[in-house]
Amino acid sequence: MINDFFCPLPFNHLFFKPNGTVQACCEAYSVQLQPAKTLLATANLPEFKQLRRELLDPNIKPKMCERCIVRETKQDHSVRTNSIHKHSHLTEVEAKKMIQADGTIKAKNFKLQDLDIRWSNLCNYQCRFCGLVSSSKWLKDHRVLFGEMDDKLTSGIYNAKTGIAEADVPWEQLKKQLPNIRHLKLAGGEPTIMPGTYQLLEEMIRIGNTDITISLITNASMLKYGKKDLLELLSKFTSKTGRNIRIQLSLEGMGLAHEWQRSGVSDWDKIAYNLEQFWIYANQYNWKLNFHSGISWMNMYHLADFVRAYPHFGFVFNIVNAPDEMSMINFYKDELIKCSEYYEDIIENDGRAHTKMYLSQIKQCIDRCITTTNESINFDKFNKYNQTLDKTRGQSFLSAFPEWSHLYA
Repeated sequence: MINDFFCPLPFNHLFFKPNGTVQACCEAYSVQLQPAKTLLATANLPEFKQLRRELLDPNIKPKMCERCIVRETKQDHSVRTNSIHKHSHLTEVEAKKMIQADGTIKAKNFKLQDLDIRWSNLCNYQCRFCGLVSSSKWLKDHRVLFGEMDDKLTSGIYNAKTGIAEADVPWEQLKKQLPNIRHLKLAGGEPTIMPGTYQLLEEMIRIGNTDITISLITNASMLKYGKKDLLELLSKFTSKTGRNIRIQLSLEGMGLAHEWQRSGVSDWDKIAYNLEQFWIYANQYNWKLNFHSGISWMNMYHLADFVRAYPHFGFVFNIVNAPDEMSMINFYKDELIKCSEYYEDIIENDGRAHTKMYLSQIKQCIDRCITTTNESINFDKFNKYNQTLDKTRGQSFLSAFPEWSHLYA
């Protein structure tokens, strides 16, 4: 590899956000752009052309890629490294052939092989580290926290009654690209309650492009949409190589910890049942099924119980980067050390290799934060913010995480 920070995504990928903007990928939050009139023109927005040039320059790590840069210093994977594996055919040599000197993708080379689409911010959850941009359910709390005249509410992007924002996706143009799709990522909001999810899956089935990989990121709360059965639809997508369906379940814990972090309502029993259904289909069709869990200082102890309760599931962990006051990157060093020692004990006493592996991954993330934290967490801000939400939602942080009673007042 000529450049040790090459990424293939800006050469064959588009990411549509529910607020109507596009990004280079799901991690490039720092640059959100208004799409052009056509998909090709969108792919060739000036910022994307510059990014391609930078990714082919061995002396540059693009600023737009900051989140992957940070992740790769704290853990062993990122969206970039995963994409290199997924698109192993798209090397730097091949990428250079696809573009002009200024980074423009030539029309004949524009093939949307990797699509990440968030049709809207429609969601039935109120995750604590989320907000209106990714969840319409946040509308009421957003008003409480930021007031009626907040920019998000007065921008016209979000429906004043429902909180819903929708992506500006040119469907007829997208349909022409569907035969090129090799990797499809569906997220939200909550994609299982979005009509666009089913429209897209059914069109892919209709044209016979079913030998693809699909990554569905879901909160596991819904299995059916009206008469449409999500799991049955996904079972129509098969692959000669197998394991082409990846269900990523966005959960960080069980019981009250789940309800406080994610749903905002008492629904763990329903989630536990749905997890069993996902497991049945995953076994029958050889799907890859894993929890997609954020590691924050809030849940870093609780994750140990979660991993041990679901030893047959896979786990993918990402350190929570934002908001700052929920991230263990800036947390108190002595608290991180105590938690690391806790994991050392349970790893030693757990005899199952599978769970040992995931418990060790959590400990590794904690240990890396120990060596880098500057202890700059704003705990007063955390308290004020979440005490307000606890009141509006009828929840209690200490009921969910009593281990932090010595910090939370």
